[in-house]
Amino acid sequence: MRLITYNLWHGLSPSTSVAFEALEPVARRELRENLQINVLRELKPDICFFQEMNPAPERAPLVADALGMEFAIQPDLVGLKLFGVGLPLNLNSGLVIMTAKEWGLRKVAGVSLDRPGTNLVHSWGSWQLKEERFALFCETMLPGWGRVLMIDTHLHHGLESTPELLANLEKLAGELNFSDNVILELKDRLAKGNQRRALEIANLLQTLEDVQDRYEVVILAGDFNASPESELGQTLRKLGFRDSWFEAKGDAPGHSFDREANKANHILQDRFPLSLVVEDLTFSSKGKESLLAMARKQETRPRRIDYIWVRSRTVKIDVKDARLVGLPNSEGLAPSDHFGVCVDLEVQ
Repeated sequence: MRLITYNLWHGLSPSTSVAFEALEPVARRELRENLQINVLRELKPDICFFQEMNPAPERAPLVADALGMEFAIQPDLVGLKLFGVGLPLNLNSGLVIMTAKEWGLRKVAGVSLDRPGTNLVHSWGSWQLKEERFALFCETMLPGWGRVLMIDTHLHHGLESTPELLANLEKLAGELNFSDNVILELKDRLAKGNQRRALEIANLLQTLEDVQDRYEVVILAGDFNASPESELGQTLRKLGFRDSWFEAKGDAPGHSFDREANKANHILQDRFPLSLVVEDLTFSSKGKESLLAMARKQETRPRRIDYIWVRSRTVKIDVKDARLVGLPNSEGLAPSDHFGVCVDLEVQ
């Protein structure tokens, strides 16, 4: 059984509260989208988890038809829309799960991870005034596996606070004589991304807890915007989820987000706004520039943030292989700003 998780990159950056700037010409985006389909056709996946498919209502049927699969969608970054019309004009991004047609894919739920219990983002219309993250729950029956729950998600993109980042902050604060109050405030701001992702995964897991007894296997995949050693990863391992990349490749880096290996796309990301805000704090221009440079370095560092987690009750599942897909072609162009993660699983 071949599974793929792939952030396809909408290629947009917020320019105002109701508008998104395209980071690349239309022809370049279309070329990337064709490359994506070519990569997927060659791999012949059995299950696909996509993030940032945009516009999802139009693109999902095209990709599914090219792969001979069926699909389910949960819109996630949409804005204000009614029957596809509204603002932002060019943003209608969604989570998409695809499977072989003969398995009978069924959407179980689309869950807002930021306002649990309330979902105001649907295929026919949405009321979304700020970034909101979702999880798409689908089910199918797989021969030899039993009933399988598939969850696709894309967690908050904000800066990941790591021990290395905090050490760099302490060093910079000493060099520039930041006050204790400023240091505490900066640490609090740096922690917000981790805190939001922790809340989002907690809401996802609460929904999972309500339905998990119905399923023999749970596959949780997507873009988690967190490193393997993060608290988020530790939480999932404690709950019995297996990191398929680690089981196949051990400590091999597996950087699915890598500026150096994917330069042609990441250069365009330089205009994307940083998630750390320091303009309202009082210190020198050198201090501001140094902090923003530190944040930019943290956000652009190579890291593994795309995962396929697997948990089963009685079925024994072996991870046979894992690899990155969608690498740059001979001209240096990759199909997305992420590399996809492809794993092969086998039931014993």
